[in-house]
Amino acid sequence: MKSVVLTALLLVLISCESKTLEEKEGISEEQALSTIENFFTALGSADTLLMQQSLTHDFYMFEHDEVWTINELLELMPLTKGRKWSFKEVRFESAGHAGHITYFNQGVIPSDRSWLESALLINEDGSVKIKFLHSTKLYLK
Repeated sequence: MKSVVLTALLLVLISCESKTLEEKEGISEEQALSTIENFFTALGSADTLLMQQSLTHDFYMFEHDEVWTINELLELMPLTKGRKWSFKEVRFESAGHAGHITYFNQGVIPSDRSWLESALLINEDGSVKIKFLHSTKLYLK
């Protein structure tokens, strides 16, 4: 009887620990948006460390009929220094350790550019990072 009770207690403890671990691996909308904001802050300030912290090692991006990688973004950074962006119409969904965010990206500096963007984010060792980003430039009138 003791072994049955101890086994049941052990299963309950393991079950609780599993839920706690799942919760830690999940991604909230706030974490996702913060990661997107960090990515663009890095791009606008030429902060290569923040850029690398915001992206997975195998990150890639579709924009302007091109595929971009981390290395190509790092090379681009001197040309984007001083730029700023704002994000509106944010939508977010998550499942497990992954999340998907979409948003309207409006250039602030310069203000004549905007994009519709979508990103796949993952929780990698406790840090939320962008794995894939798709950007469609809008030509607003």
